[in-house]
Amino acid sequence: MRHTIEHVFDTSPERLWEVFFFDEDYARGLYERMRLTVVRRDLQREGEGPNLIVRRKLQLAADRELPGALKRLFQGTSTVTEIGEFNAALRRYSVTIQVPVIGNLVDYGGEYTWDILPSGQLRRVWKGHCDARIPLVGGKLEAYLLGEIEKSMAENFAYTRDWLKAHPAS
Repeated sequence: MRHTIEHVFDTSPERLWEVFFFDEDYARGLYERMRLTVVRRDLQREGEGPNLIVRRKLQLAADRELPGALKRLFQGTSTVTEIGEFNAALRRYSVTIQVPVIGNLVDYGGEYTWDILPSGQLRRVWKGHCDARIPLVGGKLEAYLLGEIEKSMAENFAYTRDWLKAHPAS
């Protein structure tokens, strides 16, 4: 399954990604709002501005109840790993999401790209995918995981938009 999600921000790409990756107060508030616990965070930064490259690995535990069949499939664990590589010059942030237990049967992730609209606003586009090679439940798992991404991105967008308004660049 595939999906595309688009959001528009009143900020520059540099400001958006600087906050997204490096503002600890923002991250703490975002994860609290999304009911996620960061179990482990690894972050590598190279360069600055238009030459910025970021490699990030997050292990996240969600405070959410899984549907019955999926709960059995994941055997009580809800920790996922997100691995991402950001490249400012290519205007791309590629993300792979590894789900517990059945990760070798699920190809899950996507890519953010962005551009500047004629209005000067930043348009961020997510093109995501989920391919679950699991007989009988694969399609349901794909729909559930992409639905979770859509809900998470809506929360992320609302929080980030409000954060940027309340904390203008200095």
